[in-house]
Amino acid sequence: MIKKPSSLHLDRRQFLNRMAAAGAGAAAMSALGGLPAEAAASELRVLFAGGTWQKWFYDTFCKAFEESNGIKMIWKTGLGFEPLVIAQRRRPQWDLIHQNQNTSSQLGALDAVIEWQEENIPNLKDVHPAFRYPYLAGKIHTPYGLAVNTKRIKRPITKWADLWDPEFAGKVAFPKWVWMGQEVFHAINQLNGGTPDNVDPGIAKMKELYQTNKAQTINNVEHTHQMLVEEEVWICPHFGARTEKAAKAGAPVEFVIPEEGGLSFIYNTSIINNRPKDSMELAHKLVNATLDPDSQIAFSRLTGYPPTNRKAMANLPADMKNLELSDADLEKLGKIQRSFDYMAMFAYRDQIKSRWDKEVIGG
Repeated sequence: MIKKPSSLHLDRRQFLNRMAAAGAGAAAMSALGGLPAEAAASELRVLFAGGTWQKWFYDTFCKAFEESNGIKMIWKTGLGFEPLVIAQRRRPQWDLIHQNQNTSSQLGALDAVIEWQEENIPNLKDVHPAFRYPYLAGKIHTPYGLAVNTKRIKRPITKWADLWDPEFAGKVAFPKWVWMGQEVFHAINQLNGGTPDNVDPGIAKMKELYQTNKAQTINNVEHTHQMLVEEEVWICPHFGARTEKAAKAGAPVEFVIPEEGGLSFIYNTSIINNRPKDSMELAHKLVNATLDPDSQIAFSRLTGYPPTNRKAMANLPADMKNLELSDADLEKLGKIQRSFDYMAMFAYRDQIKSRWDKEVIGG
């Protein structure tokens, strides 16, 4: 069990103190971009993961935006840019950072990114409340639950606890920590009575999954796809659209939202604080474009994930009706995450990762 502070939830001062070391250690990273702090309004600078997702994002939202506003998009691609943004939060070099509701909430607690307001982002009013968070709203959402092999598993799968069924020993898998493992771990920990500063329940459950049920580790979407198609894995946490993609490739799988609630990762570009006024106005205009209903439908067609704008949800083309979700499904998705204490998760993440490596993977 991690030794906890006097209060269960960290206040902002405690959180800032804990992150000071991380920010100082990341200061050297400020040379990554090599760009002056004062941005011209003719440029918009974006930290993004890269890959196919960036191409789809650029083609759908940015290409026309560049042309209509007479600007150039400058990209820095990779993962884990949060320490850079923390280190630069007084004189930032970047305008936007692509992330989810978890990391945006953590940066927001440090005033490193700003809250989204309808007066600056008009399309925000049309986004379904399930996909609105203080520091971003999703351009799409990514339903996350269980991928289940219906040929090998005959009984109904309804709960996260089904991962621990001894009948699936050696054929159950869990995502790699630096991919989706950290997020799913916190869900498992919470469902078993844990908190961000008491991960004993989650560590015990995951140790059982790996040591007793011989869980495999899935590294990324491509690896998971291969394992599902080859039927090396029968059940695992996974994205809904990626499960459907595996089914189209021949895997006998279906996507299940567990009754305790699924997860839903809400991705978009958070607006970095303390940038020049003209740059921040451009950033607001771009994120507003990501919430446009027609553009969201186009992005959903590329990604296979549902839109977040209610107008887009109500006007999906006939060939995309499979992306429709019931009100009950929308309520279940993200249900677990809505009670996460993101500040505590961020503050304790290194300690939790050490326990994961030692007690779960290396145990």
